[in-house]
Amino acid sequence: MIKNTFTQLIVLYTIAIILILINVFGKFSIQLNIASLIIALTALPIIKKTNLNLPDYLIAIPIILTLALRIIPYINNSIPLGYDAGIYKYGIETFQGINSTEWAKGTFTPIFIYLTTILRTFFTTDTILIYVLILINLLIPITLYITTKEYFNKSIAIISTIIYSLSIIQFKLFSYLYFKNIMAIPLLLLTFYFYKKNKSKLFILTAALTGATHRPTFLILILSYFALTIKQKSKKDLINLIKIGILTLIFYLGFIKQAILPLIAPVTQSLLQPGTSPGTFIDFFTYQYSILTYLPFALIGLFYLIKQKDYNLIFFSTIISLAIVYFQFFFFNRFIIHLDLFLIILAGVGFSTLIQYRKKIGALITIILLISAGVLVTQEALNTKPLINKEELETIKQLQNTEEGAYVMATASLYSPYVLGYSGRKTIAPGLFEYNQHNKAEWTNFWTTKDLEEIKQFLNKYNKPLYIYVGAKQPNNIAQFNQCFETYYEQNNNKIYKYTC
Repeated sequence: MIKNTFTQLIVLYTIAIILILINVFGKFSIQLNIASLIIALTALPIIKKTNLNLPDYLIAIPIILTLALRIIPYINNSIPLGYDAGIYKYGIETFQGINSTEWAKGTFTPIFIYLTTILRTFFTTDTILIYVLILINLLIPITLYITTKEYFNKSIAIISTIIYSLSIIQFKLFSYLYFKNIMAIPLLLLTFYFYKKNKSKLFILTAALTGATHRPTFLILILSYFALTIKQKSKKDLINLIKIGILTLIFYLGFIKQAILPLIAPVTQSLLQPGTSPGTFIDFFTYQYSILTYLPFALIGLFYLIKQKDYNLIFFSTIISLAIVYFQFFFFNRFIIHLDLFLIILAGVGFSTLIQYRKKIGALITIILLISAGVLVTQEALNTKPLINKEELETIKQLQNTEEGAYVMATASLYSPYVLGYSGRKTIAPGLFEYNQHNKAEWTNFWTTKDLEEIKQFLNKYNKPLYIYVGAKQPNNIAQFNQCFETYYEQNNNKIYKYTC
């Protein structure tokens, strides 16, 4: 009876997803989340080790899909995607090790700098940020397949990797240009793989490399491994934890003050006051809607691990990521990326269970839901554009022609990273970088005031020559004061002013 209920609910759920996809229904994410849980619970009697034998060549599908979807936004576009593009460009081109600014030391991690320094000998920075990053991104489905195959089996690994290639969340990771995060995930998955293979030295090395690449990803790893160590009461694992910590800190020698210590306060505060440090990414509500095509199957996979009492690194990583996101601990929105990755792995188990239990209808439902996910992520890829246009970027590049020691100011947060990365000058921006001398309230007053004296008081805190970039997408409240602002360059309402008072 329960087994039949499972099949019926899966069919109804699939129909609901299709109706939502074609806009017949609204986005009933909460209701479908509940339905996903019920479906997973009804699947409990049939959850067992699967013996599907999908052909090896199917692994080519997610590799091709991942590549194609990441190429689409760059058709007829040469501007790197994402808000962080300019910041990464600045780091790649100007980082000077221990001689770097305090802000740079806290922003750019050791492995990111080592890798991009090598790449700079062969490629331009924009090539690294676009095409090399696409190739690095392809390491995620490859390592996902290798790791999932080791923890489960080949067929589950293939299905999980296909789900990954169709995940909007994982596409957004790329389109937001979270370079360090993209670098860290393959290392994280390899770390899981080496642990399962009992290759301690490689496990310790890749774990430390993860920490030296992306600190939030490392946090998931270390918390999960700590939980596993407690569960297994393993002295060996405890020693490995210590080794990982020491090796990771060695990578950060000279940068601990800037890269490690500043994280203690916000992490502690978020534990005491959840919701105070959201991090830059989509919110949890949006995420719930984004995973409806594979959520019930991810829950089936989670229940499978519980049923098998297989409390491994994937299990603990899922639980810890979910706890951070749901209870809104430190930078919780950013951890949606990790939560999604682990749910994708587990969803492979769920789909595999369905196909094995109801071969024809199971395969059909799997195909329908994956196609639905494919439609959504393709729409996302087609609609993904750079945050600034060609004219805006060309205007910003004109700042390179100013005096060598000049300061430049981006008066809108939207343009700040691009001014930093493409001006070649010391950059002042609201709430960002090392030269800013004003708080949010002072910036707000500067943006809105019509009093020239207040504007002069604000700007006189900075050294001259001082140039100000005003983009076409922001209000311009300084154009009226031509007695203090000389037009240096102008293109299609994108302007550069030289402050002369």
